[in-house]
Amino acid sequence: MRIGRRGSCWGLGLGIWVLGFIVAVSAQGRGAGRGGGAATPEGNQVKQVLYDMADSIGMLRNANEVDRIGSMNYWATGTIVSSGQSCKVVDYKCEGSAQRHVEVVKDNLAWNETEPGKGGTPAAAAANERALLLWTLPAGAIKAANDAGAAAKVSTENGRTIVSYPIASLKADVKLTLDKDSRIEQVESRMGTVTTVTTYADYGDWNGADYLSDVMFPRHIVQKRGTTTIADLTVTRTNTYNPYVIMPVPDSVKGRP
Repeated sequence: MRIGRRGSCWGLGLGIWVLGFIVAVSAQGRGAGRGGGAATPEGNQVKQVLYDMADSIGMLRNANEVDRIGSMNYWATGTIVSSGQSCKVVDYKCEGSAQRHVEVVKDNLAWNETEPGKGGTPAAAAANERALLLWTLPAGAIKAANDAGAAAKVSTENGRTIVSYPIASLKADVKLTLDKDSRIEQVESRMGTVTTVTTYADYGDWNGADYLSDVMFPRHIVQKRGTTTIADLTVTRTNTYNPYVIMPVPDSVKGRP
């Protein structure tokens, strides 16, 4: 699966035994997690937790500790649910099907393509769900928590640190469970009547021995809705060096909500 965004444009599609995600969202400034929240003990706690989360996966760069994660690309093997059916990802299509899946979202627009950049047809109803998928990836979730400002809250459950916040643009609520290293091990998102639980495990730098960046990404990703597993992926490699991605809105989609 490939997800891409440049500016305010995201794209999503299925790939050759491969799922590649590109996350590009605005930098939060010094310390990433130090930019928002009130000057209260609770606000300071939230700032520190968000800072630790960003620092733990290598989002903060240079002497000013600026969030420099503009995009992220990963490849994985595994299964996903497509059109209600579980399938193995092979050659930009599900095993046994000739149909490629390239799904794109930009702001409140969504569309499907027959191949990247071609054959765009509107899919407006899918925009929020596709956007939420991106905002609940580890780096995206940290950025969204920072964007929530004073609405982000920190608590403790069963000895784990919990970060909760709304994503106002999607009318969604998100709850993050952190591990002992301040990395996200579970994301629970609620949008409308749909609750999705995503677990992340085995963080590491998977760029390859000659391309290491010290940006951490989970090797294992499992996503469930109720008792149904909608994705079970094992990451084989990443590219965290911010590849340039442009996904123009097709003429057939422009002007559609």
